[in-house]
Amino acid sequence: MMRYDNYTHAQCADLVELIKEAWLAILERRESWQCVDHSDSDEENDASWRTASLILAAHFSIAIRYGEAAFLREKRKGWSPFLKSFQQDLLSADYGFDASVERRLLSEFCAGWWDSFFMEVVGSAAMGRTPVGYDLFVFSAIEQLSEVALVSSHQEHLRMGHLLSRALAERSREAVDRRDKADIEFRDVVWRDAVSVRELPALANRQESVVEKYGEKHVESKFEESLNLLMQGLGFMVIPTRQGQRRVDMICIAPGSGSDPYTILVEAKSSHNNYTLPTKDSRAISEYVDSVRGRLRTLPPLRLVLIVGPDGAKTLGGKIKDLDCESPVPVRYMPIRTLLHLRESLRGIIPAQPFLRAMLAADSIVLPAQVESVISAFRATNVAHSEFISRLLEE
Repeated sequence: MMRYDNYTHAQCADLVELIKEAWLAILERRESWQCVDHSDSDEENDASWRTASLILAAHFSIAIRYGEAAFLREKRKGWSPFLKSFQQDLLSADYGFDASVERRLLSEFCAGWWDSFFMEVVGSAAMGRTPVGYDLFVFSAIEQLSEVALVSSHQEHLRMGHLLSRALAERSREAVDRRDKADIEFRDVVWRDAVSVRELPALANRQESVVEKYGEKHVESKFEESLNLLMQGLGFMVIPTRQGQRRVDMICIAPGSGSDPYTILVEAKSSHNNYTLPTKDSRAISEYVDSVRGRLRTLPPLRLVLIVGPDGAKTLGGKIKDLDCESPVPVRYMPIRTLLHLRESLRGIIPAQPFLRAMLAADSIVLPAQVESVISAFRATNVAHSEFISRLLEE
């Protein structure tokens, strides 16, 4: 088999056209394209036609892969592997049973190739840019290749169906990869806030997927940005602090206009391993709390320091207790899974006072069970509001 990767896209496209012209002569069983030896039996001559068709199918399925870019980029006159009329012509002609099997195989292959390309263009149905994913049509083409090949009892047709379905599967796999990459980029732009929140556990644990996506140096800032969005979603007014200085990451003012507003300091911590609260982190938080308490005169009183990060090491609870005892403001550690559990359970603004009470009542590490009181308070308030509005409408 010749090496098509040694040729340019345009040269491969020219070769595809030459192969197609030769193959059409075989598919139409033209005697001028001399596969017929009158000294052979009809069965031997039929086998010669099938073998020639198989050889050209093998070349066609490889050459089109390397020539596709030229067909899409250049304005070529006449035939293109993406022309639906070409596929219909293959289906409508009649040159005997063997030829009809081969023509149908070529038609299904070209249809699947076109659908693979179009899948890259329109994306997936999940993104809402197409009502039906074009991968379904590709699957159908591969299925048809298998079924049509099995209709014939000849080995040449079975091998041809295998060659074409394998080439189409490889092309569609490339299309799926490109489509998914484009969909992810589109999703990140359109659904940025939702995507950022969903990535929080991976960012907190510095998983390989987010390190590759954002870079080792940017995972921490991305975690802080995503946590900022989540806290805003809970109703807090968030004021991020400057990066690179010994201070906490954000100042959050409790939502609502209750009689006892408050401020909390939130520190985001990401780590490949379970978080341990190193001495330098503990000292930095303690120093910042001491320095900031007297300067936040125009804000509601500072009531809590909340550290958010991955699951903690075995020693973390004791270290948080020590820091809590040393600090003039209560300190709690909340694993990101607890905060996400809270966010997923609340479809609205967090009840500020129940949240603060739950934080102060919790041990050093806040677990999902310890925020159930906040969720219950939120649901009770919603029920009360719904009943009040229903009574107003009934009057």
